[in-house]
Amino acid sequence: MRFDSLEYVALRVLRRFFFTEKRLAVWGSRLPYYRVNQGVTDPTAIAAAYAADLGRLGVPVAGKRIIEIGCGAANGTGYALAALGAASVVCHEPYARHDVGLDAKHLESMVIRHPGVQFSVVRRVAALADQPDASADIIVSNSVLEHVTDTPALFAELARLLVPGGVMIHRVDYRDHFFKYPFHFLLYSKRTWNWFLNPGDLPRWRYDDHAATLARAGFDVSVLDFTRDEDGFAAVADRLHPDFKDRDPDILNIVQATLSCLRRPGGALPLLDLPTGGPEAPRTPPVGGAVA
Repeated sequence: MRFDSLEYVALRVLRRFFFTEKRLAVWGSRLPYYRVNQGVTDPTAIAAAYAADLGRLGVPVAGKRIIEIGCGAANGTGYALAALGAASVVCHEPYARHDVGLDAKHLESMVIRHPGVQFSVVRRVAALADQPDASADIIVSNSVLEHVTDTPALFAELARLLVPGGVMIHRVDYRDHFFKYPFHFLLYSKRTWNWFLNPGDLPRWRYDDHAATLARAGFDVSVLDFTRDEDGFAAVADRLHPDFKDRDPDILNIVQATLSCLRRPGGALPLLDLPTGGPEAPRTPPVGGAVA
């Protein structure tokens, strides 16, 4: 076994069985290769990115009912979206415990910068089941879809919540979240990954998995932008597990993508045809690919 694989396995096992989420909350900023969630450090930047993505589609934030999926420990992005004029923001978080102190810090910052905004339009929910049908004009997420195991169930629920003609923006990070080795998690079988290496919330979906499952849930999907790491992928390409080695390398090497999803029935879509991310928005692969 090569040294990089030995290091990777040792650190992944340590993360899997020792570094709980509670311990990471305390020690994460001091660990090598670990990145603290941007929602903790700069939720305003996330809201600005959402607004910019929606602007490219001609969709304003102002006056819209928004649901953010997986908002994290605080509602900071929701407050920032309210400051941009959202009519209401539902911050959905089923797993992370609400950090009241961090939430108050984000809210205080927004109130000081935007004293005229009614931040009471922002509320937090743990489950989506109680939200009314067609109660959102916009649904957004940031580095969330790569952590969702049952994507068909989530996408069906989002289709219920989104108004016909509504739009979703999902900013997805397809890297292994042990960022020193962005593709090493593609070297192991599903059994080995889930039993020994998976921190618990990284199903290893790739871009075409999400595209196919969203299309089957009734969304037309396109890509606003994407990036590849061709050098990083080349370092492991000859060692891929059989579950991945026959898949398109130009899909596997995508590390980040912004997915735009419209709520209307979609058929087979053209192949992703740009060799690198660029100003034009490539469409998703056909729905016949692997399904998440």
